[in-house]
Amino acid sequence: MSGSGAPAAEAGPEPMTASTRAGVVVQAFIADNVEALNRAISALERNAPGSAGQVRVTIHRLRTVIRGYRRLFAETPYGGERLDRLLERLKHTEDLEKLRLHFAERFAQLGLTTREQPRWFRALEDERHASYLQIHGLASQTWVAALLSHVRLFAEHARFTREGGKPASSLMGTLSEAKTHLIDTYAKQRRAADPASARDATRVAARDLHYLAEAVAPALGRAAEDVLEPATALEYLLDRHRQTAIARNRLLRLPGADRADRLTAELAELEQEELRRLEEAIDRAATAMRDRWR
Repeated sequence: MSGSGAPAAEAGPEPMTASTRAGVVVQAFIADNVEALNRAISALERNAPGSAGQVRVTIHRLRTVIRGYRRLFAETPYGGERLDRLLERLKHTEDLEKLRLHFAERFAQLGLTTREQPRWFRALEDERHASYLQIHGLASQTWVAALLSHVRLFAEHARFTREGGKPASSLMGTLSEAKTHLIDTYAKQRRAADPASARDATRVAARDLHYLAEAVAPALGRAAEDVLEPATALEYLLDRHRQTAIARNRLLRLPGADRADRLTAELAELEQEELRRLEEAIDRAATAMRDRWR
């Protein structure tokens, strides 16, 4: 029967475009990641595998985007040194989890059974568990709850500046600056006195560009994707290099008897070969990135 009086379905939010206000675009990304952070923290409280890394990555996403697009907002939340310490603890735990997975893959590659795995590998799980307990001690402090509440309120009620009222297309300037910073940071690697630190600075620059482009991609589409894709590819390789270097250093710092073991020597050689392969892949990815952005 027609005319039943049933309510019409509500229209969803309008799709974002380059004409959408810049502040609205970035605010929506921040709000989505606040929800993602809440879910990640709940998983962390259950010691769910990978949850420390998910909390860390989501905090970095929020902080990078809030800092990078600060000019769009009248006021922004600030985490300070205590948040830096929490991020360091989260990263340590994430590194332990990735290290365990890394070596498990190596043992599978070498055809080792569980009984043949070395004792130092089994000890990694104890370290991981102890690290989660330390994180819980930091995350339960009152300043964490206060900061989360502040970020949540900001995501819901952010006040835009004049810049925030401009169209989203104006945000391409921020991406262009971040692109230039990444290219310059990578170029400095070859003459750096500390190659490891220089390579890590490039990884951070690629990660920041990744998040800045990701935040505006719903509005800028292909223009943002042209930035996001090569930056993410380079970031992935640099992160793989970092994890491989951590694994090799772990092997080289084992106690004497374990370090002298034939398996340890074989693993260390595999890691060294992987580092060489990744360095070549990083150079190719950086060259492709520069060519794409010319």
